[in-house]
Amino acid sequence: MKGPIHAVLLPLSALILLAGCAAVGPDYSPSSLPSSRFPASFGEPAAGLNAGAVEVEWWRAFDEPALSTLIQRALASNHDIGIAVARLEEAKAVLRENRQDFLPSGGPALSYESFRRSEVETPSGQQRHIETYRGAVDASWEIDLFGRVRRSVEAAQAQAGSREALLRSVQAGVAATVAATWFELRGLEAELAVAADISQSQRESLEMVERMVSVGSAQELDRLRAEALLRSVEALVPDLERRRAASFNALAILLGESPQTFRPPAAKPGRETLAVRSIAVGDPAGLLSRRADIAAAERNLAAATARIGVETAGLYPDIQIRGSIGLVAGSLDAMSDGAQSSFIGPAIRWSLLDTGRVRARIAASEARTQEALIVYDQTLLRALQETDDAFKGYGAAGDTLALRLLESAANREAARLARVQFMEGEGVYLDVLEAERSDYASRRALVIARTNQRLAVVSIYKALGGGWELCTQAQHDCTGAAGLAYMPDAKQITPRP
Repeated sequence: MKGPIHAVLLPLSALILLAGCAAVGPDYSPSSLPSSRFPASFGEPAAGLNAGAVEVEWWRAFDEPALSTLIQRALASNHDIGIAVARLEEAKAVLRENRQDFLPSGGPALSYESFRRSEVETPSGQQRHIETYRGAVDASWEIDLFGRVRRSVEAAQAQAGSREALLRSVQAGVAATVAATWFELRGLEAELAVAADISQSQRESLEMVERMVSVGSAQELDRLRAEALLRSVEALVPDLERRRAASFNALAILLGESPQTFRPPAAKPGRETLAVRSIAVGDPAGLLSRRADIAAAERNLAAATARIGVETAGLYPDIQIRGSIGLVAGSLDAMSDGAQSSFIGPAIRWSLLDTGRVRARIAASEARTQEALIVYDQTLLRALQETDDAFKGYGAAGDTLALRLLESAANREAARLARVQFMEGEGVYLDVLEAERSDYASRRALVIARTNQRLAVVSIYKALGGGWELCTQAQHDCTGAAGLAYMPDAKQITPRP
């Protein structure tokens, strides 16, 4: 004779087989993404660029050990990286939680009921007060017939992939920002050095003019003009020092340190021109696979697509298998000899009256998926824009630096000749002042042009999205400030005496 359990096994087996069917909702396919608009190449390569493989540790091309040290320290201590690591761990935990929905849920259950009947309700010879103790193991299992659980896992998995890509994007961005901040700091220090050199030269010129005024060889107007030029140079120093301090502090924060205790590594003197070998920039196809923000946008689109299936499953019945096995007794002492109690059976819930709400949620999910698709396409186009802007900026920075070198050399020689002619009595001091003013302006412009050339190289590598590949190697610590320890002690329940 078949028991109740046997009566459930046949339909349960059929449900399990049906659970392997395709889940409701659209299936995500990366091949249908609008990446076909990506060009085959970056176009006519600019001078100094080639289509070779992009270098991973691109900062080594600057031949500055101090910069490499700073980037390594930032990858190991930066707070933005630590935040991204924590968010990735959160997404992984959510994924593990969603995968648990494939398994039965439940556990031990203890219950106690006390019921007192009235005299009218109590049959003759029976007790009015009834107590029931129950100890059992309850379990339930959702039969994922329409794929709600599978789509939930797909969405969580895609979201974890997006968080991982965002971590890579933050790592690449931190490396580029450290390099840019370092070169800005070095450039400001160079500007201060030029200002100090020019100030010293102007003091000497002012002393010379004062001696000439005292003997009648020059006029008071010449002395005033010399003093005015000196003060104009000195007036630039406070703002340069403020900007240098701001860059120094920004670099400290990037490395996860306080500005008061931060000590950057010693840097070797900079060169007039940056001897960077030809920069390999790859092709758009490589950019598509290397830019972590593109990967994050693609994974967000996959997650949004899966969530349409999660909401669509609400149009169909929710089927669960529930069961319980345990003991029932009239007193706690009798539990060991209590009567066995068990049941197993399917439970079907179908919210037909909520169809309008479900369809509204489906429409909202579809709109969010369309938004994610547009964001993905926009991310592709912005990546191409950033690379093209960086390539054009690199070419312009190189041309500007070459012209600034010629300008500075010409102005320096003009200032020397003006001073010689004035000392020999063949010129006026106004010519000397104008020549020295132009000399200072061109020397400062040359320093800025050198800085801009280095920043242009950094912009190229930032646009290419490289550098994070280093963090896939086990010997490199790229977890940022994730190692900061904070975990409050759990409150222990102290037993009463």
